[in-house]
Amino acid sequence: QLEPVYHEAFPSFEGISVLVFRPGSVAVNASLVFGDHAPGPTPCQVLWTLYRKVKAARQMLGNLSLAENSLASDGSTLTDLALETVSIRFTAMQPFLSQFLVPGSAAFALLEERTLRQVTPVVSGFYKVHPQEGPLLLFSNADQWVDVYIEYKFQDPVPTHLRGLANHLAWNVLDPTLQKSSILANGEKAQLVLYEVWLKILGRPFTKALKDKTSTESQELHPLLTPQLTTVLRHLQNLVQVVVEEFQPDPLTARVAATFFRAAPAEALVQDCVRQGLHTLWEAEGLSVEMVIPDLG
Repeated sequence: QLEPVYHEAFPSFEGISVLVFRPGSVAVNASLVFGDHAPGPTPCQVLWTLYRKVKAARQMLGNLSLAENSLASDGSTLTDLALETVSIRFTAMQPFLSQFLVPGSAAFALLEERTLRQVTPVVSGFYKVHPQEGPLLLFSNADQWVDVYIEYKFQDPVPTHLRGLANHLAWNVLDPTLQKSSILANGEKAQLVLYEVWLKILGRPFTKALKDKTSTESQELHPLLTPQLTTVLRHLQNLVQVVVEEFQPDPLTARVAATFFRAAPAEALVQDCVRQGLHTLWEAEGLSVEMVIPDLG
């Protein structure tokens, strides 16, 4: 199970020998051999290669289940590796597909390429140094949208304690499917202000399909609302994004989140702008809409 992992990662890899099995489930000590015709990897690089493989396979190495926190290499542990890695998590507002759970699938590869093309240059610009190729990338289901998790590894320790990466990503990643209020970088949230607006859509029945973000009905109604509401609020200072979060029944009502950088305009001003601009939804899309205050009871 281990040999193909290291053959792929390091041209100088020659082989592996298991030295000791120890009690405690089964604890394994192994020796990796690298040739002298090319520089050998550092202990952290050896550890990263295995960690990335195991993490991407959800703690599996082939048919073996590994305890992630037990991984170590010549005294280097995941604590040492953390000094060289940057973790980022956010939601991509596109329907989740089961193929996103399978690294190497066509759907996974397409989303991976698009995601890294958008995010990697922004991370490099923040730290003024390029991460290693081959970051760890995982997709999972986030209430029918795609939860994206990335770990970048750098050759040397980076100031992961440095605050501001989340804000830097929110300002500079231009992918419209990235839900900027969901960004989490090195445990830090982007400093954003969210206002919720509830819109009752008249003359249109609620269907169960609208609860499913992958349905035709849901994917048709989202694009009718989002661009027009963005246009209505665009003139307000520090607008980041308008997101239709969900549809609720009886009558059909959309919960919309308007996101702003600090300092944001007053919530009353946002609501007033939406109320005054709703006629554009009728003129542009034929949607008759009223703003409502939800019954929180």
